[in-house]
Amino acid sequence: MSATDRYLHRATRGLWGQQKRDAVTELRGAIEDKIHRHRLCGLSEIEAERAALRDLGSPAAIARELGVVHTGPQVMRVTLLLGVAGLLGMRAAAQLPTVQAVPVPVEVNCIFDDAKLARFSPADQTMVLERIAKAGGRAAYEAACRARVDDGSMNDLVSLPDVLAALQSAGVETRTLPGLDSWVQFRLPGDQWQSVDLTGATVPVPAAAGPFVFAAGLVNLLRGSFVGTLKLTGIVNPILHLGPARMQLGTAARPVRATNVVSLAVADEFEHQLARVSGSGEVPTVHSSADDGPHASRTRLAVPGPDGTLYALVGTEDRQFGLAVRAAQRGTVELPCDCGTVAFGQTGDLKMLLDWNRQGRTGLLVYAVNATDLHDVKLTPVPAAQVTREEP
Repeated sequence: MSATDRYLHRATRGLWGQQKRDAVTELRGAIEDKIHRHRLCGLSEIEAERAALRDLGSPAAIARELGVVHTGPQVMRVTLLLGVAGLLGMRAAAQLPTVQAVPVPVEVNCIFDDAKLARFSPADQTMVLERIAKAGGRAAYEAACRARVDDGSMNDLVSLPDVLAALQSAGVETRTLPGLDSWVQFRLPGDQWQSVDLTGATVPVPAAAGPFVFAAGLVNLLRGSFVGTLKLTGIVNPILHLGPARMQLGTAARPVRATNVVSLAVADEFEHQLARVSGSGEVPTVHSSADDGPHASRTRLAVPGPDGTLYALVGTEDRQFGLAVRAAQRGTVELPCDCGTVAFGQTGDLKMLLDWNRQGRTGLLVYAVNATDLHDVKLTPVPAAQVTREEP
């Protein structure tokens, strides 16, 4: 018996015959509508069902309401039935606050002049210069970057005013310092004021109201400063749980991927694990690769977890580490490169991957990622035997 069937059985207890069948039909329709809406927000089928049943409330309370509806006088039954139906309709139609998202402006993301490169670390400067040379020059490299930004697939920036409005709608007090819109203070009901400095994650967006912040930067900064619930559920347009507030990141027109939102948090946790096994204290630079897929031409890996499971793909090549977070779809995840002609070893042991890195060998380690609680991101190595390579 499914969770929905168990809920319906409890919610219609005490009704019989046609009355029970009518009530089950009405309730099932409300639940299915709510599941559909949660699926549009990026939740998996199981997560959406749980959220729908939670939204409708206690089945025992509904059973009491339906009992009154079907046993009272006719006028009272009609009035109460309209009330119960209206309550279910309002619950089913309830929408989460939406946080608008946009791509990083081309002038910010896709210009690599000397002034910009000077702000990079030496390792990142070397990496970018190598990529520019490989692309055939700076103009070609910047053109390829513009094409990625303009296609609308990388909506990495979220509206800070929308985030604050979602917090306020949940009873969280918010304020910013005069002249410093990116320094945010907030107070949960009955708690003390907290603050987070988003200056480093804030990007000006021409012709847009209010500052925008990198979603990944927002989450990672909150991990280090926010005391309270900090969760993320769903894959496309995920739901961010921030204290008592819930908000949908992204829209159908400008979707956000959870894989990109958690990328910095996952990279931080991987670097901590890398430091623990390194021994020498020298930790190689880790470069993150954004999720701009899917790409039909890329190699995929068959993975053991259900669809929607997050995986971190950690590769080593030329003594550098690359990390990409991807979500399982139809039992596979996509590698962040056209790797059809690239030979690489696979391991489930980080120390072995580190040894390969020091030897200049190309290798891959896959982690299962649990990023539901963003304060406690967990990475679990997947045995190499459970990950098989599938060519396009």
